[in-house]
Amino acid sequence: MNQEKEIAELQNIIHQYTNFFIIFDIIFFITIIAIIIFAIQYLKSKKQLKNSSRYLRFTIKGQEEERARIARELHDTVAQDLRYCRSLSEKLQDKNDVELGKTISCLLEKSLSQVRSMSYNLAPPDVIRNDIAANVMNLSQNFKEHSDIEFRLTMPEKINTSFLKEEDNLNIYRIVQEALTNILKHAQASEVTVLLRNENEGEPEGLYIFISDDGKGFDVSEISRARGTDGSHLGLVGMGERAVLIGAKLEIDSHPDEGTQITLIKQKL
Repeated sequence: MNQEKEIAELQNIIHQYTNFFIIFDIIFFITIIAIIIFAIQYLKSKKQLKNSSRYLRFTIKGQEEERARIARELHDTVAQDLRYCRSLSEKLQDKNDVELGKTISCLLEKSLSQVRSMSYNLAPPDVIRNDIAANVMNLSQNFKEHSDIEFRLTMPEKINTSFLKEEDNLNIYRIVQEALTNILKHAQASEVTVLLRNENEGEPEGLYIFISDDGKGFDVSEISRARGTDGSHLGLVGMGERAVLIGAKLEIDSHPDEGTQITLIKQKL
């Protein structure tokens, strides 16, 4: 009897432990599933936040503030120092070594011009005006001054941009600026054409901008893989983000050795 009682008690203990581990495994499994679901939801919400217009607005605002800060520092420090050095070199010319003084003066003048150009590109003083046509003309002039590429700008005498907000104007300017900068740096183009116009018959009302070059082109599918890799095409990604922010449509059509055309459409709401 005692032996049977001990066996029964042992079986009862084993049964209790078995039930405990079964319940523990179930709770552990549910916990793991809950953690995975929470992680997925967190990553989704983080991605949605990153793609939201509010996130883009804060990001781009931060970029513009940083551009303005760097531009001020360039103007207040480097540019002033270069101007002072140019003045010293001019005094040197008046005294002894004229040729050396001229060389120093030319180099400083070139550096000063580059700093002015960098400062203007970072924070141009006139882009807040609601006149994207004038701003694109300034970009075009700057492009011509810094390249030997044949450049054509076409726009009607009167173009309606009154529906653009200050934020629209600034971001359109940056998109065009980035497009022209990419052509200068990477396209190896011999011809560039920029066309600004309002809608043609049958098109939605708005502003239409076309930028094309006959350069080496690229694989557009690489743009989606630009983030977090080698940093290539990040400028194009930024253009797309700015277009999303202002509710504009940006299309990039390019193929290797076939040039590139960029189309930006901002409809009148």
